[in-house]
Amino acid sequence: MSKQTSRKICMALMAGLMMVGCASAPAWAQGHFGVTGGLYQVEDDDADRTEVFGVRGGYRFHPNFGFEGSLTRVDLADAASIEDDPALPGFDLDFQLDLYNLDLSLQWFPGGGNFVVFAGPGLARLDTEVEVSFLGERFSESANENIFTAHAGLGYEWQLNERFFIRPEVRARRYFDDEPDDDFSEEEGLEVSYEATDYEAAVTFGWRIGG
Repeated sequence: MSKQTSRKICMALMAGLMMVGCASAPAWAQGHFGVTGGLYQVEDDDADRTEVFGVRGGYRFHPNFGFEGSLTRVDLADAASIEDDPALPGFDLDFQLDLYNLDLSLQWFPGGGNFVVFAGPGLARLDTEVEVSFLGERFSESANENIFTAHAGLGYEWQLNERFFIRPEVRARRYFDDEPDDDFSEEEGLEVSYEATDYEAAVTFGWRIGG
């Protein structure tokens, strides 16, 4: 094999490796939006898993760093293990527990790659509505609570092409809330609180803008 032919082959291999590297390398200095879906596990051992859905957006301003905001919704009533008491005929309990999470994350991409570690503060809102039916009479009460949170997690971004990516991730979130008062009064109405550490595993389908 001639030196010229060998040189052409080496140049072709180098060009191929550069193309592969460009295709697999994550884009940065770009904003992104995405939709998320996954499973949510509450801290209670007796609770079932439920679904979590949300939207998110952020900006990777450096090969190693970025930030992201996300808004998700969880139906905690699906995870609760409360059932009607068969010992009380004519008694029916229906409730809604909608949990909304707003997270702000600082992202770290070690080595400027696809692996991402993130953490940050957040704010949650728990909307509660309880409806009780007993012997034909129905009573309902509603309440809501704002809760400070903190979260941390990790994920990995697979670049589908220059614009689209898929990112599986796991996240733990701590809810910091006070216990409701033991002294219940009808004037105060229903009081709710949520203090726990919950977990979620989700997949984000995202697309990049700019750059």
